[in-house]
Order: sequence, then C-alpha cells, then structure tokens
Amino acid sequence: MKELDQLIVVLECCIILAGFAAIVGTLQPRKGRNLGKGRIVSLAMIIYISLINALLAAFTLTLSNFDLADRTLWSVSSFAMSVATSFSIGYLWIKKRLKSVSIVAKVTYFLLFGIAGSVVIINIMNALGIVFNREYGPYFLSFVCNLFVVGYAFSRLLMRPLWVAIKENELGRTDKEKTAASG
Repeated sequence: MKELDQLIVVLECCIILAGFAAIVGTLQPRKGRNLGKGRIVSLAMIIYISLINALLAAFTLTLSNFDLADRTLWSVSSFAMSVATSFSIGYLWIKKRLKSVSIVAKVTYFLLFGIAGSVVIINIMNALGIVFNREYGPYFLSFVCNLFVVGYAFSRLLMRPLWVAIKENELGRTDKEKTAASG
C-alpha cells in the first residue's frame, strides 16, 4: 500500500527534524547570548509537533495491521490528527508571546494558526465523511502542513542566531572603521 510507505517516510522525517532541532537547540546557546522565550517556544513547537506527527504516523501504521477497512483507518486517523493538532494549537496559544514582536511576526504567527486550524477542520470533515470520503488525501495533507510549520520554525531556529552574529560583526566593523578614521 503506497499510503503506508508514505507514512513511514513522514515518520522518519519527523524523528529527524525533532532530533536535529534538539541538537541545534542544545549546541546553539552561548554565554552572553540572550535566550528568549520565543526561541524556546519555537524549539518546543518543532519537537512537539514532530514527535506528535511521528506518533500519529506510527498509530496509523499500527492500525493498518488490524485488517481495518481503508475508510475506517483514515477516519480514525483523521480524528486522531484533529485531536493532536487541537492540542498543539492550545499549547502554542497559551505559550504565545506577541507583545514584543513585529507586525510581520504577528501576521506569520496567526497565519500558522490558520493553517493549523484548517488541518483540524479538514480532518474532522474527513473523519465524519463530510466533503471528503474518509480518504487518505486530507490526512496526508495534514502531515505536509505540519511539516511546513515545523520546517519554518526550524529554519528560524537555525538562521536567526546567524543573522544576529552577522549584524554584530557589521556593527563591530563600523565601530572599528570610525575609530580608525578619527584616530
């Protein structure tokens, strides 16, 4: 069944992203660097969403061994996805910190909430057979959306400290150039 092969790849991707995020999160902080709540929430989001998605893929793979009809398998799996995604939305809503971020960051944050909310709605509709016919497509689309969110957070986790270091280097050069010009 090609769907189950795809779920194995999803499971592997989720475990890899969670592992890399944990390594980056552990090795990245340095003395003197400000470790903010935003970085911790991003790291938690990457790890939690990745591991929950890996668990969901494993759950579906396990259910597939019980000779369930495809429609039942995708209905139960879609329902589990909607519950897990609702949990993630609730967790991140509680942990959000929007007071000190830019307008672009706020828009991005709410866009990600919109994607997650769409995942919940689509999976509930699929589980109940509304619009969708208890099929694999909406369930798989949820993994793609979740991996997009995790990928976005992972790229920010990697790149943001690098941009800060570049900015610090440029400011350092500017200060040295001013000192050399005045001296």
